[in-house]
Formats: sequence, C-alpha cells, structure tokens
Amino acid sequence: MSFQPIIDYTNKDFASLRQAMLELARYRLPEWNDQSPSDLGVLLVDLFAYMGDITLYYQDRIANELFLNTATERRNIIELLRLIGYELKPPIAASADLLLTFTVPAPGELTTTMIPQGAQFASLGNGADPQLFEYLGPDLNIDLESDQVQATVDGKLNYSGLPVRHSQRVATELVGSSTGEPNQKWPLSQGPLIPESLLVEVDEGAGWIEWQRRNSLLYHTGLDSRVYISGPDSRDYTVQFDADNVAWILFGDGVYGMRPPVGINNIRATYRVGGGIEGNVPAASIVEANSNIVYLDAVTNPLPAAGGADAESIEHAVRFGPLAFRAGQRAVTLNDYVSLAHQAGGVAKVRARSQSWNQVELFVAPEGDTCRPVPDELKLRLLAYFEDKRMVTTLINISNAQCRAIDISLEVVAAHHYNPETVRLDVESAVQELLAFSNVDFAQTLYLSKIYEAVEAIAGVHAVTVTRFRRPDTWQQEIQAILDEFGVASVEELPDIIKRSTDINVAADGRIEINDFEIPTLGVLQVNVNEAVP
Repeated sequence: MSFQPIIDYTNKDFASLRQAMLELARYRLPEWNDQSPSDLGVLLVDLFAYMGDITLYYQDRIANELFLNTATERRNIIELLRLIGYELKPPIAASADLLLTFTVPAPGELTTTMIPQGAQFASLGNGADPQLFEYLGPDLNIDLESDQVQATVDGKLNYSGLPVRHSQRVATELVGSSTGEPNQKWPLSQGPLIPESLLVEVDEGAGWIEWQRRNSLLYHTGLDSRVYISGPDSRDYTVQFDADNVAWILFGDGVYGMRPPVGINNIRATYRVGGGIEGNVPAASIVEANSNIVYLDAVTNPLPAAGGADAESIEHAVRFGPLAFRAGQRAVTLNDYVSLAHQAGGVAKVRARSQSWNQVELFVAPEGDTCRPVPDELKLRLLAYFEDKRMVTTLINISNAQCRAIDISLEVVAAHHYNPETVRLDVESAVQELLAFSNVDFAQTLYLSKIYEAVEAIAGVHAVTVTRFRRPDTWQQEIQAILDEFGVASVEELPDIIKRSTDINVAADGRIEINDFEIPTLGVLQVNVNEAVP
C-alpha cells in the first residue's frame, strides 16, 4: 500500500513546511536516508521552507487586509471604506468661548472696540506648548457703553462668549504645476488641515480662478438641495487624507470634473491648520492676545476648550463606517442622526430623541477630557453639517449632555508595610479612572461593587469601606417624596435624631441609575487612609 502524506493546510510555518517536505522526500526518495543538517538536500529543504514561510505569511496578510473586520493597516482600511464612500475623519480643531476684559475708556475717547476676523489668542501654562486659537467670525464691533458688556467689581468691563477655534492661517502656497493629465493630485505641505478653510485657485492663463471643493467628484448637493453632476467643465476638486493625515488635493479626470490646464506653478492653496486633542486646553489657559485689540486688558477661557480630536481611529471607522453607509448621508431615524453626528467630528458622545414629529434633539458631549457644555462654534458647525441631511420639515436642536456628579467617599486601611500617602493616591487614581469621561456613557448605571473591585485590586489596600456613593442632586428629592406621603413639609421639621438618619450616603441597592441623556462624572472624592495594625 502506497504512503499518502497527510497535508494540513493550516500548518504553514517554517517547521511545518520543513516537516512536510521531509516526509514527502521519504516517500518519493526512499534511498535518500541522510537527512542530517550538513546534507545538501536538507539545506535545500530548509531554504524552500523558509521561502514558503515568508510567501505564505504575506498571502495571509493580503487576505486579511482585503476585509474590513480583519484589516489592520490604516491605509488599507481607508481604501476599503472609500469603496462605500466613507472617508476617515482628519484631526478636528477644538473650540472655546473666551471672556474678554476691557478697561473703561477715558472721557472723550472712543467707546467702541473691534475684534477683527482672524484675531489670534494663545494658551500658556502647565509646561505645554502654546496652542493658537483664532476668532473666525466677521469683524466684531463692541460698544463698551452698551449691554454687550457687563461691569465688574473692580471697575472693568467683561465681554463673554467670544467663539474661537484652535487654528492658524497658512500663507498662500504653490502646490503644483498641472500637466493636463487626469486625476492629478498634490499634497499640502502643512497640517492638520481644517478642510472648510481650504481655498484652491488655478491659473488658467488669464489669472487666478477659485475652484470649488466637493465631497465627491461624481456629484454634489447644491444650496438648493438639488443634486448636480460634476461634468468636464466643472471646476471641482476634492480633498483626501492619507494614512499619515496628509491632505491631498485631487482633481477630476476630464469626464467627472475638469482637468486643470497645463501650466507652471499654476495651482495654489490658502488654508488653516489645527486640530488634535492638544487643542483641548484646560480652563483659564488661553490668557494671551496676539492681536492688537483696543482697550483689551485680559483674556481667559472660563471653561476648557472642547471638541478637539485626533484623526479618526481605525476601530471607530470600522464600527461607524458601515453605519454611515446604511444612513446614506440622510438623517431619517434617530440612529441616523447619531451615526452622522459622529462623522461630523468633535463629538465624543451623542444621544438623540424626538418629542414631536418634526423635531430632533441631539444631546452632545464634545471631545475632551471632561463632560462639559458644547461650545457655540461646534453647535453651529453641527447644525450646518445636518442642513443638507435632515428632512426638509425637521428642526434640529443641539443640547448639552447632562453631566451628573457622583460623590464618593472611602475609608481605606493600608497594609502596614505600605506608605499610606502612596495608597491614597493610588486609590484616588483608580476611582478617577473608573469615572473618567472616556470610560462612561449615557445612561450608564453605576454599581457600588465596581468601586470595591477597583480599589481592592490596588497593592497595599488591606480593607476598604465606601461611606458615600450617591447623586447629590436627587437623594434629597427622594427623601422629600417619602415625607410628602406622611404630610411632613420638609426634613427641617423632623427631630435632630431622625434628621441625621435621613442623610443617606450610599445609594439604595448599591447602584445609581443614570437617565437616558445623562453622563456620570466624578463629583466630590474623599479618601481617608489609616494604617493597619501589624
């Protein structure tokens, strides 16, 4: 009976290939019985096994990169999602609302001041690199004798709510020379690009002419909500970002989109750059004005900047890309609004609800390290983003996510051979991480057991007792509701001994319910550490 080698197609590494070839050799060449490492035949088998191992490795990699759920390289995921018309989002620029303080004009002086478009401000402090913010609205005239400003206790005037964005203008740059070929593209030298700021001009022989940026070179939706096809005479271009977040200007092929005419250095661009999480600077850090503004005495940001995000991660793109394709750039259902809001950029978490047939309310938490209100600039940008995606009769309202503080207190016993201060810092860090903005979401129920689990896992913690775990905004209401049933007007009417018993510090059943449009945040955190008796 002839010997048939067993072939296992899943064993494709060097050792398996070498073993399979040696077994085949024993069957085909029984006279070859010297298979020591010094034999020339064994050397050839090793070389072929090595070559096969490398070849099969790359074949597996190629096969994996052909499917969205198994691809790992960013460039391949970009190309796969482009097949369904989805572009990964570039870094998003943060926004902030500034508080400007002016000195009172002397008698006889002008009482107005102007904040020009492009006025620049900078963040300082905390050892971080300065981040530049610009006012991008139209020139703003402020009358210091009007209700535009509010007087302060120290005799100065405050103007509140100047919207600024993390950005910096780039001087006009020559990006390329057209050869007249189809599908020409050139990279921009600086980044990350803020796409809506890009202005591309082409010298067609009689001076510079502005071309129009489109999301696609096949068609676009006009201001009248009609669909227009890009033809051979359409001065259209699009912008694509590669795996390194470099922005490329892409022109048409002469059928869909006009080809730029042949010329030397006849394509130029003006744009702004900015974006990334570094733009989410803390409160009171934007304190320097780089532009000359009359009467300006001081500037600050009362709240942290928000909405800044790094380039879209491949995990996020794999999750939301197919959902965006399903929505088809049209917002009909509430899920469509949620999916599209994530595509708009600057949005970390979002929930949607509709309380009437033609109104949709989006509860938005902007990108950043904390749960905070949505900056006005981001609200306007979201409303503009949905303008051509909503149904004609639908009204959209952007609301702030409801940030609900949770107060937590712990009594910790540290092991006698651990530094109590180190244990306290570790416990605080663990609880803060548990309720970090990136780790919580809308309507996320909080459990007391999770606090114990996180703290008891810390080295040096001998024992722990949670003495406070509650929502300070609701526990008094719950107690009052019980008192109302018995005709008691308020807690203050109760005897002191009973009044103390109503101070409920740990939520019933060891859990805190968070409503649909609320996000839990860490309120007051107290950690007391005592050393265990050896």
